[in-house]
Amino acid sequence: MMQADTRNIRIDPTPRRADGEYMAHARICADRADGSVMDVFVSGDLAGFDRRDDAVAFAANWARQWLEVRFG
Repeated sequence: MMQADTRNIRIDPTPRRADGEYMAHARICADRADGSVMDVFVSGDLAGFDRRDDAVAFAANWARQWLEVRFG
């Protein structure tokens, strides 16, 4: 089985603010050869947090686990 090249994959764990809390979500994207960016996966809301850094950490960890399951 061929493994995907994940060197150009980036995780954007920037939370959004909603109803007084930070909503964790992750955008996983990859750089294409032509310089454009392609979304690999966008999670949607994962969980709500009072602190922004908790939401960022949760989303980044979630995305790393998502990548591990799919690309090993």
